[in-house]
Amino acid sequence: MNTEALNCRCCGGVLNVKSALAVCEYCGATNFVSDTAGKYITQLNRANKLRQQKEYDNAIRIYDNILSENIPSADILWLRTLCEYGIEYVPDPISTKYFPTLHRVKDESILNYYSYLDALKLCDEEQKEILVKEATEINRIQTEYLEIAKNEAPYDVFICYKETDEDTKKTTEDVEYCKKLYEILTKSGYKVFFARETLKDKLSVDYEPYIFAALKSSKVMAVIGSKSEYFTATWVKNEWSRFLKLMEKDSNKQIFFACDDPNELPRAFSLKQAQLLSDPKAMEILARNIINYLSNILSIKKNAKSLGSMKSSRMPDPTTPEGMLAKARMNLNNRNYAAVLSNVSDLLEIQPGNSEAYWLRMLANVRHNEENIVYLKKDLTNDEDYNKAIAFATDELKAKYEKAKEKCLENLSLQEEFTAHMDIVAEEFRKTIYSSTTYERKKDIVRELDSLNKDYQSRMLSKIGGARIYEEITKKVVELDRIYKTILDSMSSKGLSEFRQFCADHNISSFVELDISSGKFKDLRTELVEENRQLRIKYLPSEGNYNNSDKVQIKEEKRTNILAHSAQELESIPTNLGEKILQAILEDD
Repeated sequence: MNTEALNCRCCGGVLNVKSALAVCEYCGATNFVSDTAGKYITQLNRANKLRQQKEYDNAIRIYDNILSENIPSADILWLRTLCEYGIEYVPDPISTKYFPTLHRVKDESILNYYSYLDALKLCDEEQKEILVKEATEINRIQTEYLEIAKNEAPYDVFICYKETDEDTKKTTEDVEYCKKLYEILTKSGYKVFFARETLKDKLSVDYEPYIFAALKSSKVMAVIGSKSEYFTATWVKNEWSRFLKLMEKDSNKQIFFACDDPNELPRAFSLKQAQLLSDPKAMEILARNIINYLSNILSIKKNAKSLGSMKSSRMPDPTTPEGMLAKARMNLNNRNYAAVLSNVSDLLEIQPGNSEAYWLRMLANVRHNEENIVYLKKDLTNDEDYNKAIAFATDELKAKYEKAKEKCLENLSLQEEFTAHMDIVAEEFRKTIYSSTTYERKKDIVRELDSLNKDYQSRMLSKIGGARIYEEITKKVVELDRIYKTILDSMSSKGLSEFRQFCADHNISSFVELDISSGKFKDLRTELVEENRQLRIKYLPSEGNYNNSDKVQIKEEKRTNILAHSAQELESIPTNLGEKILQAILEDD
């Protein structure tokens, strides 16, 4: 079996294949290797790299081609399954072990997915034991993600866009378009998923459950792209391609686009009408179209419900207090919070002692309804509307309100306890990182950079010597970047692990009750990002003294790419940490 060049599915390292089970000498992962793999080394390595780059659909196409040409084998079927669930294997810089994370959560358990079940049938006993163990772990993570997603309040609109330009590493102009659209829609009472705003407080947590929940619940997706390449960027495509699949199952879902040139849209959008960004009022027009669409969907639902009802009684007169309350409740359940506030205001003018009106206004202000208020973390005794609701309530309503208040206080207490716990964990993590072999490697690199920098600054160097030293410096700086990325990702993993343990210790089944955040974790993250930024500033020369030499000239675009590792990129989680250079950094850990 000539498979010496086959790469590991976890870290990408070259496998030394001696049997049908090949253990990677770099990360310790066990890989299945079939006879089919020996014939398709190039294609499999390409697909593996695509999966590590989160190009899951492209990787699936390669696996499907291999499967169509051969008798199915367990290894190919399992690799295809990993793509379906967006599995990325991320290294822990402390233990050097690789663990799975999911970027494509599905409602269907991986344990029930057809390609996994087919792979099981083709395994021998030893392979089956390994496969079941790994799939069970993935299923555990998936279950936790689904629990988080299940308790997320539903969204109306999902804004899909490119945050950072790959070439310049600067924030794209699309962010400003999205901000404007987000503001218009939220002011109109709609709940909008806009990653920059929605995820900004999600410190040290995996974003996927929240993205999955928003994709699943949103009736509208707005894709904004001022450049054609933004539409096909990895994360952007990951979001809109998943939404298109959801549209196939839900006819009420719709997708809207805004771009500079509709002719440059991906083929999947070719039959869709797009809003031109060249129009000064592009976002106002797009927002109006979205609002009109959502209003039509709501109207259709209301009519269907009315026609299907067996009740002969008519809705209360909307001019009466009972009718106003009914309308406010309906708007609250539809998450039209602005309308709720308007309904309540009208009601309180004619009935200022209506307890339910104050209760509904309080719910609208905290953007919850009567079902999910039990997930709120807030002391309602400080809320003016809550106190008025209690003051005018009947005994039955008072008991209901106080029960909700106690639950919210319990949530708040748990959050405070968890935050205090995470502060302690952050301090322990800080000590562990600064005493780790990984961080010691960082110190070694800095010492090497000091020496290289002195040589580089020397006036005695030739142009060729300067170019070579400059290249060495840039390689060392990139190595530093990877160390910091690894540490930041480990911080995220540590936060999620502590969160899971805390929930288990406190018998918390509803994960939405806690926010995985800590001031000290945030401070440590900021400290590490700033430390990395200062090292880049210190060691990367602003200009080379060799640029006029044709033989040694380094292309400007290469230098731009090297300088492009910004603090903003370092803050993004999750990060791609599977490159081979990490092996060298971590092999002595």
